[in-house]
Order: sequence, then structure tokens, then C-alpha cells
Amino acid sequence: MKLVQRMGFTALLILTLIVAGCSNSAPPKAAMQAAMAKTTEADAFKMSMNIQLDELELPSIPEAEASGLPVASLTGMFQDATIKVDATYAKEPMRIDMNMEFVLPGMMEMKLAIPMIMTKEMLYVKPPEIPMLPLPEETKGKYVAIDLKELAEQQGAEINMDPAAQQKLIQDLSKTLLDSFDEKTYFSEVKAADAGLPEGVKADQVVKFAITEENYPQTVETIVNDVLPKVLDILLANEGALEALQVQKADLEQAKADWETNKTELLNLLQNDLKVNTLEMTGAIKDNYMVYQSGKISMEVNDAESGQKAKFGVSFNGQYSDIGKKQEFEALPTDTVTLEQLMGLFGAPAGL
Repeated sequence: MKLVQRMGFTALLILTLIVAGCSNSAPPKAAMQAAMAKTTEADAFKMSMNIQLDELELPSIPEAEASGLPVASLTGMFQDATIKVDATYAKEPMRIDMNMEFVLPGMMEMKLAIPMIMTKEMLYVKPPEIPMLPLPEETKGKYVAIDLKELAEQQGAEINMDPAAQQKLIQDLSKTLLDSFDEKTYFSEVKAADAGLPEGVKADQVVKFAITEENYPQTVETIVNDVLPKVLDILLANEGALEALQVQKADLEQAKADWETNKTELLNLLQNDLKVNTLEMTGAIKDNYMVYQSGKISMEVNDAESGQKAKFGVSFNGQYSDIGKKQEFEALPTDTVTLEQLMGLFGAPAGL
């Protein structure tokens, strides 16, 4: 049953991530579907995104309390934390250049910058400078080069980096999710002047998707009775997705066989233990592409058995540009270190 529970919460996360791509004056739902499909097929684009943690409340963890790291202190440290991402993507040959910056506010604001480059065969990561954990001199300013195929072999799995396969999976999941949700209940059109678009962003249409306290019971019914069974079928037909998610096919087959038996428990779990305060996404469409997105998510989880509660709230906005245009990339780094070398310099066993 744990697998079924994870799938329930995972469905909400997938919904959050995929439907965030909101998108000419077609009906809102159809406009969104068309824009999402066209955007995922783009040969290239630039993206800039900001994610802010607005609320975080975790249940007490005895092990953390015993070690002198109370959960309240940890959550306070991450309150109002932000992640900033700037990325450039090209489909062929596949490459993503990304700069991520984690900002932890407070009395001693900390910024961690992590540049990354990914190709079909390699992942390059430049470790951040952390005051409490200084990097060995031999690695400063260098990228760590990770051979994805070799890493997969060490872990006894395969890494499917086929962009076409990933694109089809995203499209299949997106279509399944959007087809399942009633347009009048969840989708609406927003005037561009009222959408809070950044300066310079032009939109042919702005669409909003929202799950509220009022429609959440209907949302749960839709996810359990319609979305998840279809998602199971999609994943079972996609070996690469199972490998990426580290899920055994036999587990999913068993979940599908037991679905009618277990879905009542899952319905009860999502209806009573999870409370969605806000889950909304607004997206701007230009020339049938998604050019801007923003949203807010706020939810609570209550464990009736233990009495423990958790809260989570996040807001985000992102902008896409140069969609379909040829992107320029710098040469791949050559002065690199391997993951094994880095671990060795830190005194960790090789192969970790």
C-alpha cells in the first residue's frame, strides 16, 4: 500500500510540475494543451526561473532532536529560501547548460552557486564554495566530470537520455492529466493586464489552472479514479521511465492488479490527511508557445495516527525566450576531475 500512497502524492507533484506550463484565443484548456505540446517539441530555448519557499513546517524527528539539530531550527534556516535557475537547452545534439543558485536568507545569508552542463553522455558539475566545507585546492574552479553510462553501470541501472523518448513521456502524461480535468471547474482565462506579467513579456492569451478547497474533493476523485490508472498504463509501457524513477515493473503491475481494492484507502488518505489550501498556475502564451508561468502551492499533511502535521508552501515564476532559435554554447570543460578523484580528496571511499 505504501507504493499506492506514494503514487497519490506523486500524482499531485506531477500535476504541479506539468500543468505549470500554461498557455491565441482557443478555449483555455485546449490552448494549454496545444502550447504544452508545442513547447516540449521546441528544438531549443532559454529559461529563467525563480522558486521561493514561503512556508515549511515539519514534524519532529527524534533522531534530529537527539543530535542537537531541532527540526524547528532546520525549518527556520530554510524559511524564505530561494532557488534561481538560468538554463539554455538544445535538443540536437542534446545539451543543457544550467546555473543554479540557492539563497538561504537570515542573519548570515548564504548563496550557493552550482553551474552544470549535461550532454547525452556526460554531466559536468562545478561544486559550490561552502564556508564550512572548503574544497581541496586541486578542485577549485574545476568541473567534476561524470560519465552517465558508467555511473548507471555502477548502480546496476540504465539512464535513458533519449530526448525523443522523454518528450513523448511528458506529452503522454500531460495529455492524460489535462484530459481528465473539467474545463469549467479548473481552467479560466485571465486578462493580460491583470496577470502580473513581467515587463517586456507579450501574450496572446493567459490561462489559469486552479485547485481550491472547494474543488479539491472532486480533484481527489479525478486523480484516483481516472488519472492514476492511466498513468500506471503509461509508465508500464515505458521501460525508460521506470528506470529513471527507480520503480520495479512488478510493483506497478501489482499496484494495477490491486487498484480496485486499494483505491478506497487512497481516497481516504488524500481526502482526510492532505489539505490543499492553494494550487494555482498562470501561464502566458505567445505564438502558441509558453513564454511565462507563475504559480503558488500551499498544502498541509496530517497524520491522524501520530498527530504529526507538516505544511509546505512555495511560489514560483519562470520565463522562456529564444524558443526554437539556435543556441550558442561554450566549449565543454577539459580541465576536470572525476567523481572518484573528488571523493578521494575528501577522504571518502572510491566509487561512492
